[in-house]
Amino acid sequence: MPEGVVTEFDFPSRSEKPFVVRPDGPARGLILYLHWFDESPNANRTQFLEEAKTMAEMRFVSLLPQLEFPWNSPPTGMPNDAEKIRSEVVYLTSLVSSVRSKLDIDQLAIVGHDFGAMHGTLVARALKNVCNIFIAPTPRWSDWFLRFWPIGDDRYDYMRAMEPLDPLRAVSDIEAPTLFQFANNDFYIAPMTGLELYEGANEPKSIVHYEADHSLVDGQCRLDRIEFLKEHLGI
Repeated sequence: MPEGVVTEFDFPSRSEKPFVVRPDGPARGLILYLHWFDESPNANRTQFLEEAKTMAEMRFVSLLPQLEFPWNSPPTGMPNDAEKIRSEVVYLTSLVSSVRSKLDIDQLAIVGHDFGAMHGTLVARALKNVCNIFIAPTPRWSDWFLRFWPIGDDRYDYMRAMEPLDPLRAVSDIEAPTLFQFANNDFYIAPMTGLELYEGANEPKSIVHYEADHSLVDGQCRLDRIEFLKEHLGI
C-alpha cells in the first residue's frame, strides 16, 4: 500500500466509518485526529486528511473518525447532553483500542480542533497516550451550548451537571505533554478563555497564539503541530 493511502476502518458502531491513513510498512504510532464543528465543507472526518498523509510519510497511522455530537443532534439540556458526550468518548476509546490491537501500535497522540479538541481532552484522560494537541477548545461545554443553543435548564444547574465532563476538569488529570493552539482573531474564544484552560493543565505544556481566526488554517499552526508530534513521538 502506498504511503498516505486513505482507507476506511471497519468499526461496526456507526454507519460512517473512520478514515485510516497508513504508511507503507511498520508504523511508529497512531494519531487520533478529531475534527471541528462548523458549516465549512471540512467540518468532518476530512479536516486533517492532508496532514495525516504527511504523517504517513513519517510512518504514522492516522485515525480520522466522524464525530456525532453535536454534529448530528443538537444539545437540549441535562442529562441528554452529558450522556451524548459520554457516548462519544466510549466510541472513541473503543475505536482507538481496536485499531491499536489490530495494527499492533502502542504510541498514541491526540489532535483535536474546536469540539473535537474538547472530546479529545476526555479521550486523553481515559487513555494512556504520548502527547496531545488541542486547537481552539473552550474550558466548558456550557461555554458553547448555553450561548448558541436554546437550553431550557437553569443556567447554573446545567453548568454544575456538565462540570465533571468539562475540558477544564479533564486537562487537570492529563499527564502527557500538551500543546494548546489558539487564534488571536477568534470571534468565539477570548484570549483569557484559552489561557484559563491552559493554566488548568499539567506540565509539560505549551501555548501558541496565531494571527488567524477560529478556523486556524494558518500554515505555521500546521507546521508547529507536526514538529510537536515529531518531538514527542520520537522522530
